Amino acid sequence: MKKSILAALVLMLAVSLSACNTSSLEEYKKASEKTDQISRGKVSGEFTTTIELNMENMTPEEIKELNYYKDMKGSFNASYDDEVGKSIFRNYLNMGGLGFDFEMFMNGEEMFMKLPVVGKYMELDEIEASANVDETEEIVSEETIDLITQKWISLMNDDDVFKGKDIVLTTPDGEVKTTEYVIKLNDQQIKSLVKESTDILSRDKKLKKFYTEYIRKNSDSSDLKTFENILAELKTGIDNYNVENFVYTAYVDIDGYIVNETFEISASVIDPEEKEIKGFSYSLNLNNFDINKEQNFDFPVLTKDNTLSVDEMDESMPDMMKDLFNNED
Repeated sequence: MKKSILAALVLMLAVSLSACNTSSLEEYKKASEKTDQISRGKVSGEFTTTIELNMENMTPEEIKELNYYKDMKGSFNASYDDEVGKSIFRNYLNMGGLGFDFEMFMNGEEMFMKLPVVGKYMELDEIEASANVDETEEIVSEETIDLITQKWISLMNDDDVFKGKDIVLTTPDGEVKTTEYVIKLNDQQIKSLVKESTDILSRDKKLKKFYTEYIRKNSDSSDLKTFENILAELKTGIDNYNVENFVYTAYVDIDGYIVNETFEISASVIDPEEKEIKGFSYSLNLNNFDINKEQNFDFPVLTKDNTLSVDEMDESMPDMMKDLFNNED
């Protein structure tokens, strides 16, 4: 009997120690991978961006243009079912006090959007045709997304991931018991992520094709930068910033899904006197719910009266919106 009790105590101790030694990083990785496999459900989110400008040497026109981006905030709500190729995205964006809604619809091979302010729909087939883009083809390849995700995960060390206490969250699905995981990364880790992600994007032929054959080809600006130049400037430009704060928090439910994520980052320019921007901050709050549940989609019926062509869209768009979306600088 004593030996049995002793064996039981040893087993309990071993299980206890094993639990204590479980890596918070590994637990987060499993939750992240499981969440990425969700094929249908809903996601909602809110974000804010604040940019601190250096206006000393700016013209009034430059100040007007940049003020659109000085304070931005927005929200979105999406329903999706990847198995049947259906999704509806409802978005709100406020830029410099100018707020507008726009909606995106994907119904199999049919893609269209409800334009802000105008209130009419535009089929995206016309845009895809002008860009010579196959509507069934992704703009960014799955391989690129997977590689960037792997890079994000590989950046973290065990010391970067802190497993917090169990928290009951109020979510769109109701009260949900979750476990908190907090990830904090430093300046060098973020710069490494940006640079290596830029290298990954530069090798994506699908993304380059979309930019070259649609964005650049259809731009009114004759001096629009090449795909390579934009990525090169992003890669070198990150060294002009000092990342002061980076905190990502994930809340994982009892089924192992990330049901809520918050993301905060702030950075300052190392030599602000020579730059238009002194620094910026960004925050994002995401909710995953209705996970793997059947979704109902209410797609609008397109008619000649409620649909615009690309040319008609340009004619119907108010001057303020043209300033925002057709900025050539």
